[in-house]
Amino acid sequence: MKEVVLKMMIRCLISIGLMIFLISGGFFVMRQLFRQSILSSANELNHTGGISEVREVLLGDMLQYIAIEGENMDNPVCLFLHGGPGLSLPYGISSRHQLETISSHCTVVYWDQRGAGKTYSTNPSDVSFTYEQVEADAKELITYLRREFEVDQIYLIGYSWGSVLGMRLVHEIPEQLYAYFGLSQVVHPLQSEQVLYDWLLDEFESTGHHQLVSSLKQLGQPPYEQASSQERFQQILNQSNAYVKWREGLPNVNVLNWMGQVLACPDLTLKEAYDTLIGASHQTLQQSQYWSQLQAVNLFEEIKEVKIPIYFATGVDDYICSVSLLQSWVEQLQAPKKEVLILDNSAHYFSNEDESIIYQWMKDLIAKKFPQAEEAPDETTVGDIFSNLLQ
Repeated sequence: MKEVVLKMMIRCLISIGLMIFLISGGFFVMRQLFRQSILSSANELNHTGGISEVREVLLGDMLQYIAIEGENMDNPVCLFLHGGPGLSLPYGISSRHQLETISSHCTVVYWDQRGAGKTYSTNPSDVSFTYEQVEADAKELITYLRREFEVDQIYLIGYSWGSVLGMRLVHEIPEQLYAYFGLSQVVHPLQSEQVLYDWLLDEFESTGHHQLVSSLKQLGQPPYEQASSQERFQQILNQSNAYVKWREGLPNVNVLNWMGQVLACPDLTLKEAYDTLIGASHQTLQQSQYWSQLQAVNLFEEIKEVKIPIYFATGVDDYICSVSLLQSWVEQLQAPKKEVLILDNSAHYFSNEDESIIYQWMKDLIAKKFPQAEEAPDETTVGDIFSNLLQ
């Protein structure tokens, strides 16, 4: 009897091992196929008057990484500032030829900032950085891009926490910028958190999540001085719909597509892909001063006037970066031109359909200043393939 059981256990272990081998083998084969497809398309773009490449640049005495992509080198330069902090999704270097944004109208630059993505992987010990260092890096990068592409000004696009850096650069170096786009713009984190707390109470009470209501009341109103309280608040927040607007029981944003984008990226090793998705943001939040400095932001007091056109896009149900706070601040902000686009199908993360609306809106505004920026024929990216597979 023991021999029979032992044989069955051995067969079971062999079957499990074989299954793991086949799954992992399939993963590596698929990953390699996607990487080859991306590189092939990128090389084609490089040979037809465009550009698609990753560069290593020295910023603040540190090697950092940018991806550059565009269909016409004569188009203006647009620099994306990703959010996080420490999370270079969706606008880090893994976006190259996987995320269709505005590369038909701009030479787009994606940057893995200090403490994020491939830059973090190359410099894992540098996690005690400050906001001032990131801002200095950004100014160096803008100078580098203006010199490399022989232009006086560029467009700047800030997403979520990257929008704090974006607006401060608008205020400090307007002569180097054509205009600014703020996506899910941060205005006053402490006030937003208080608005968010009240919304969470209402949300959980209306959906019958009484245990979460009790947990929130035990924590009390933000801000939270202890890291453990802030971490608990984040855990509760993750169980809400504050980040993503749902439709028919499914999240109306393709986060899985972002993960596929990172895993398929030919410019990242598997270790760098892990750091991009998880490792970098965890270490940045745990060890750097950056997070606490960002929590102290108050654009109502900091920035009351700017000298260039500014445009903002926000989800109607964004409770992470309060829409009402954004509207109040923009109303009092003095600018040569300002506009707020409110998206009906989005929360903090933009839905698939709203992303298309945002990028077309940005293209139209850029084309008004640069008529030569023409719409290129539709091209299927690897990101599109992932999205289709997951639908």
